[in-house]
Amino acid sequence: MGLTRDRVAGMIDHLRRNVPHESCWTCDCLQGFLTQLELDADQDVSDLTAELKIDRKRMHGCLGCDPCPPGEVYAGYLRGSECKCEKECRRGGSSVHHQEGQGPERV
Repeated sequence: MGLTRDRVAGMIDHLRRNVPHESCWTCDCLQGFLTQLELDADQDVSDLTAELKIDRKRMHGCLGCDPCPPGEVYAGYLRGSECKCEKECRRGGSSVHHQEGQGPERV
């Protein structure tokens, strides 16, 4: 996909602001997304993801939240969805924008 460093940084920032539960950070949904960003980046971004990545032994499977905030962001990214939000998401390249009390908005 050739993600730029700035887009990866924007998506990580989006996750930081929109992941509501502490347990999300150790979920394989979020951890898988971080790994996917590393794979798709056009340069090494491990320094951007390193502080959020955890040891596999601490990781747990999806808790089944509906919706799963990091899972929704990850799925939107894989689908190539674009957010309608000009201010927050397009700046960072995030593919899904959540509004409080609502699911993700997609174009």
